[in-house]
Amino acid sequence: MKLSQPISILAAGRLPQGRFGGALAGQGAVALGEAAVRALLQDPALPRPTRLSWGMARSHTQGMNPGRTIAVRAGLGHQVVGTTLNMACGSGMGAIFQAAQALLLGEPGPVVAGGSEAMSDNPHLIPNLRWGFRLGHRPLPDVMHQDGLLCPLTGLLMGETVEHLVKARGITRAQADHYALESHRRSASADFSAEHLPHPLLDHDECIRPEASLAELEALAPIFSPGGQVTAGNASALSDGAAALLLAREGGSESLGRILGWTEVALDPMEMGAAPIPAIRTLLDQCGLQLRDIDLWEINEAFAAQVLCCAEALDLPMDRLNIAGGAISLGHPIGASGARIVVAILHRLRQRGGGLGIATLGIGGGLGQAVLVEVR
Repeated sequence: MKLSQPISILAAGRLPQGRFGGALAGQGAVALGEAAVRALLQDPALPRPTRLSWGMARSHTQGMNPGRTIAVRAGLGHQVVGTTLNMACGSGMGAIFQAAQALLLGEPGPVVAGGSEAMSDNPHLIPNLRWGFRLGHRPLPDVMHQDGLLCPLTGLLMGETVEHLVKARGITRAQADHYALESHRRSASADFSAEHLPHPLLDHDECIRPEASLAELEALAPIFSPGGQVTAGNASALSDGAAALLLAREGGSESLGRILGWTEVALDPMEMGAAPIPAIRTLLDQCGLQLRDIDLWEINEAFAAQVLCCAEALDLPMDRLNIAGGAISLGHPIGASGARIVVAILHRLRQRGGGLGIATLGIGGGLGQAVLVEVR
């Protein structure tokens, strides 16, 4: 939908993303969110928020309503409402939409929106232990797998649905590997200094592999089937991270950018990876724009093949798509990623001198989101 009144973005940033089991392991998603919010608001010139909307897809062990905990621990005060949204990969972007809706409905603002995920800290569970065990073995489900990677509607892992998608659309393993290598190359040469928020344990993105080679990627075995194409090298990296934005109804000339519209779509869960296609088309139609009007694009790199499916279907210019890499090279901390790609496109647009950008992603279960932003 096209907004009747644009929402200003006063500030936007993210923590450097830690690799799975890396420098940020053991911190927990609440602590990462707190660090991101504190760092975002360290500029005394920024107005104090009246609300916080936060995305987190796997909140096990993080306490009730992590968004409220983050708001209080980040020093926003006991009077600031904090909410938590779980929408799988769309949690962070959904939190931005929720914050914008609150402002449009009369929230004084500004509102902090974002998301965090500590994938390194996802626990294993012991179902039915409450009622006691007698004889026999019992399963020990991994939250990462059960609540993050497995679609309950299809009974398939996210990568398995992508294998189905790319087989139908003709994307090859070679194309996916070449794209993955390019993601690392672009991230390795990008300047993230303006979007990085400081964290005492990490000052760079740990997942980027500047030394990666095509031969190394080609040597990796497919994960889901012997003849498949999704590998550990051309899929998003498991990681820890947090991203945050400060939104307001009025921002003045000092605003980083503006939200002009957004959309959410639903489709067959087996087509999850293709969800950015109808999301983008719907958003452009509602805002009266054409593909050629958009200067930069961010499609969350859950899987290289999935991004290629979307880019091919929409005929997107590859030199304007994910120009600083994406989740393959930077990592995909599920609850944070939707917010991270909005932060990314804002700063990429600012580096090029302004323009229009769309950030979009597919969501497990058959959902898609897209947001239109402007930097002037």
